[in-house]
Amino acid sequence: MTFRTFGLVATIACACSVATSSAMADAYSRPAAPYAPAPFISWTGFYIGGHVGAAWSDVSWANINLTGERVNNDASGFIGGGQIGYNLQFGGVVLGAEATLSGSSLSDDFRSAKSVGVTYSTDISPIATITGRLGIAANQWLVYAKAGWAGAQVDVSGRIAAGDSFSIDDWRSGWVVGAGLEYKVARNIGLGVEYNFIDLGSQHYHTTTTLGAPVNIVDHDVQVQSVTGRLNFHF
Repeated sequence: MTFRTFGLVATIACACSVATSSAMADAYSRPAAPYAPAPFISWTGFYIGGHVGAAWSDVSWANINLTGERVNNDASGFIGGGQIGYNLQFGGVVLGAEATLSGSSLSDDFRSAKSVGVTYSTDISPIATITGRLGIAANQWLVYAKAGWAGAQVDVSGRIAAGDSFSIDDWRSGWVVGAGLEYKVARNIGLGVEYNFIDLGSQHYHTTTTLGAPVNIVDHDVQVQSVTGRLNFHF
């Protein structure tokens, strides 16, 4: 190899080394591509859905004149229905309003301890609520409390010996408080669980049996509690 050939090879090698070093330095100095931020999940908007679960009632009559005794119609059973509402989100705070309508199987018969063949009953269904809601949102999660108006159809009846009976159909109004948790499994679909306590107050009833006997019921108190699973479609 001549001196001229050796010099040419050395020059080429040196140029390749410089080019490689420059490319490596450029690769190390180039900033990495940023990660795409997680999409923001908004709770603002209308929603509609359904709920199903368990309910139990605490119903007491302080006294009924026909047999002069205290009556309890405590019951447990099924509750299910639908809800519609609207949320408005401010940062992590969610304000909303919701209306619900539910049917229940809450019904109980009380057999008199003082008179054979006498039975007193209370049935509660349907149940409606209109509430305001205050919640805290963390992306897909929402935890909230609720309070407002509640109403229910309360049917009070008695079966008396010798074919006599009475029946009172009354729409009762009261209040409800509750709390719940919801998780958006998709942008427009939420699954949740909710607890409610309803107090329909105390009522006095005055009526007559089918044979004309006077009926006086003192302090007919009604409370209902429920735990339901919920499915909501958000718009």
